[in-house]
Amino acid sequence: MGLDPGLSAVRDLEGFVASPGCRLGHPLVLKALTGSTNDDARALAHQGAGHGAAVLADAQTAGRGRLGRTWTSPPGDNLYLSIVWRAGLDRVDPPLLALGAGLAVSEALDEYTPSPTAVKWPNDVRHGGKKLAGLLAEAIYRGTNPSAVVLGLGVNVRGDAMPAELAAIATSLRLVRGADLDRAAVLRSLLDRLDATLGALCADGFGAVRRRLLDRCETIGARVTAGEVTGTAIDLDPTGAIVIRDDRGAVHTVRSGELR
Repeated sequence: MGLDPGLSAVRDLEGFVASPGCRLGHPLVLKALTGSTNDDARALAHQGAGHGAAVLADAQTAGRGRLGRTWTSPPGDNLYLSIVWRAGLDRVDPPLLALGAGLAVSEALDEYTPSPTAVKWPNDVRHGGKKLAGLLAEAIYRGTNPSAVVLGLGVNVRGDAMPAELAAIATSLRLVRGADLDRAAVLRSLLDRLDATLGALCADGFGAVRRRLLDRCETIGARVTAGEVTGTAIDLDPTGAIVIRDDRGAVHTVRSGELR
């Protein structure tokens, strides 16, 4: 593990070692404070870092989520992690990796919640209708082909209260569980599940994980709006796009963007 100055706030993570056989988190650069772990991991990838290299921060000053949103990143409470993923990019498109990562994080966090978590398409992880974790996948291209995908995730772990502007829409493992958690244990579960799930996705295609994602995707069966289309989300197609049946019975496929 690479170490960064000023780590007194992250002693619980300083000695972290990934599970034997896990390909992710080697090396793992730990920072007390950074702008964005995704930016740091992208820089590592441009410098030639191999598959599984990762950056973990205790706090971020410029964390971001999907669609350019700011990701609140206070110190001492949560996990802010970005991983360089290089395997299988000749077989799996980056958006499918993002979907698979959402599934993996949801399944990993089930170890720590009193009832199962759910995925809101494409990859927000929620519990009780509130956001518990978010993911951001950013591809790095060499010519027209992706050479790496930076998988960034933020997981709310220890917070015992949410900022007023987020209290109605976000939660933490501590709030859900009613007890504190070891961040290192949560991190190990995340890396193990991401390695296994995304490895299966790259080896066997989206069909290998699609059923598991459908089973915990809370968007399926919900009434949603995407752009000018309003209807019921009914399926995920083989590319991971959400399929919506509108009020006239017409079927629409939505590959990206915001569902309301």
